[in-house]
Amino acid sequence: MFAAIARFVTRRRWAVLAVSIPLVLLAVVTGAGRNGRLGLGDYTDYGAPSAESHRAAVAVRTVGGGYVDVLVIYRNDRLQIADPAFRAAVERSLAALPPGIVTETTTYWGNPDPMMVSRDGHATFVALSLAGNDVAERVAAYHRLRNSLSATGVQLAYTGPVPAIDEIAHTAIHEAVRNEVIASLAILVLLLLLFRSPVAAAIPVVLGGVTIALTLGALGIAARFVEIPVFALNAAVTAGLALGVDAGLFMVSRFREELARGRGVDEAVAATVGTAGRTVFFSGVTICGLTTVVVFFPIQAAHVIGLTVALAMGFGVLLSVIGLPALLAALGRRIDMLRLPFPGRRQRVRVGWVRLARSVMRRPVHYLVGVGTVLVLLWVPVFHAVVGLPDQLTLPAHAPVRAATDDLFHDFGFSGVGVIQVVATFPDRLNTSAGDAELSTLTRNLGATPGVVGGLVTAKNGRTAVIYVGHSGVVGDAASRDLVREIRRLPPPPGTQVLVGGPTAFMVDILDLIQARLPWAVLYGAVLMFVPLLIALRSLVLPVKALLMNVLSIGAAFGSLVWIFQDGHLVGLVGGARVGSIDPITPLVMLLLVTALSMDYEYFLLSRMREEYDALGDNTAAVAGGLQRSGPIITATAATVLVVAAVFADSDILFIKQLCIGIFIVVAVDATLVRALLVPAIMRLLGRANWWLPGSARRGGQFHCETTTVTAAAMRGTER
Repeated sequence: MFAAIARFVTRRRWAVLAVSIPLVLLAVVTGAGRNGRLGLGDYTDYGAPSAESHRAAVAVRTVGGGYVDVLVIYRNDRLQIADPAFRAAVERSLAALPPGIVTETTTYWGNPDPMMVSRDGHATFVALSLAGNDVAERVAAYHRLRNSLSATGVQLAYTGPVPAIDEIAHTAIHEAVRNEVIASLAILVLLLLLFRSPVAAAIPVVLGGVTIALTLGALGIAARFVEIPVFALNAAVTAGLALGVDAGLFMVSRFREELARGRGVDEAVAATVGTAGRTVFFSGVTICGLTTVVVFFPIQAAHVIGLTVALAMGFGVLLSVIGLPALLAALGRRIDMLRLPFPGRRQRVRVGWVRLARSVMRRPVHYLVGVGTVLVLLWVPVFHAVVGLPDQLTLPAHAPVRAATDDLFHDFGFSGVGVIQVVATFPDRLNTSAGDAELSTLTRNLGATPGVVGGLVTAKNGRTAVIYVGHSGVVGDAASRDLVREIRRLPPPPGTQVLVGGPTAFMVDILDLIQARLPWAVLYGAVLMFVPLLIALRSLVLPVKALLMNVLSIGAAFGSLVWIFQDGHLVGLVGGARVGSIDPITPLVMLLLVTALSMDYEYFLLSRMREEYDALGDNTAAVAGGLQRSGPIITATAATVLVVAAVFADSDILFIKQLCIGIFIVVAVDATLVRALLVPAIMRLLGRANWWLPGSARRGGQFHCETTTVTAAAMRGTER
């Protein structure tokens, strides 16, 4: 297959390039930034249909209204809430709003609950439900609200789910554009130092940029039909740049290596497609398959980001196997034009990897014990990890929504982001004496529950009411989850059906679901990784080892995140804050992105070792030779990913910061401790067992390329 692809692209190189350019331009035009309906996703739009929080969300939509989208805090440092002038100012501001913005309004004077009065008596908040069928429409209504609302002599501040969504979306889009430019320039400089040719250095960066454009274009098309969470844009830029540059770097490095051996241009392209292209293809197939693991978890943001990673990897593979070989064939030896002189650098790098390979081959047990100990220590914090949904801490302290949410918590005793919604259907119609008595009994029982600040009835329809329960906890933390369970255990009034929903209730349900489905998801992912590795490497042992190495790397990164953000170590260094929990989406998304990158490194390293073993038949020489030849490229690709992760980690959004710092840690650990030291040490100890495959299968699928064997000098002193 790869030989046929190579023949096709070399013979029709200009036609392939001519078709590719319009496709890229089309992708730019249909990019998600132009046509996407951006949001954070809405917890009411996803989740298992059987979950109580999902059924509560459906019930709220049936009632009509009931969602508290915006909390407007009114403060007057001179007047108290009881002052008629304060009330008049608030009511005038609300009455002046144009129609079609707000569907439900709850004020202290219409619903005199003490939770709506600040501790000092100088502030109150108004709970508003906005018009709109989805997040994008409610955000648009919020913008109209901000432009229309004013009150003489009263300070206004905005918080709640929709203002938070709007602030995070704006920040994420701005950061995605800024960070793409910064990361691309930094990678270009890095590759220029590696290749010493501006042409060769530019190709992986261009490939990464085109991958981003195609991914955003596909998301733009999808966004015409479904809501795309704004985090998908950041994931598209991060994954597209990292995976695209990685694939391009593998291909360009191999092409230049084949040219250096004296091959003609067409032969070099064929050899590149048959080796590096084959590696990129199998890695891409594995990664695209792995992204389907997210279907086990009903989290909309994870689904979309999983799709984004699959698109980025799929486009990266397509470009690397078809588009890039056509470009390489067109460039030929001109790929090294304008070469910069860095005398002796390549030889020093080669000697360094020869020495490292020799050291690992001589003392594999020492490296196994040393590196294994470090990884186990990094794993330890995982066992006390706490997951929680992001709240106002998702945004930096200087963000207006964050400041307003902090004020709400300080002045009123609860957070406006993580409220609990109670949907109750009574035996009698509301607005009758019997129905109102039943509602009063329920709200009184809710208010008496420890941790509850108060309850607001935000919507009524027939026999059903929606109650907005404020509490003193942080959205999704252990105390808030316990409160949800406690409310669910409360005996309802006779004949009353009660559903408990909201972000924290969703967290309770989703964690229970994740716990139940995680073993099956892990088994599914392991099979998806094992089969392509088995086909590509023709070994039963190496795929198992690869799975274990990925588990070690990802666990070490997740443990580091817990140690930093949950336990509060080094948060000042990374520009974050101790939040006491880890966003549950972070490990899922990190698993996708990190597995994609680590599989790239694993395929590249083991395929080079497989080539050497097929040529030499000697395990020790094959392991050392594969490390010597793939080590510099793996280090270079890891360095580009570290640049991308470091740039994107400088984010004002906690989720993105956690994710990118996790990627930075796992890539640093994976490319140095795991791939350069632990994997060769284990393979040295396993010997020929590495390549064991029963039956005739071991005779198929040879790598159709010449290999450069390890010199005797490189292996002098090692045992065979």
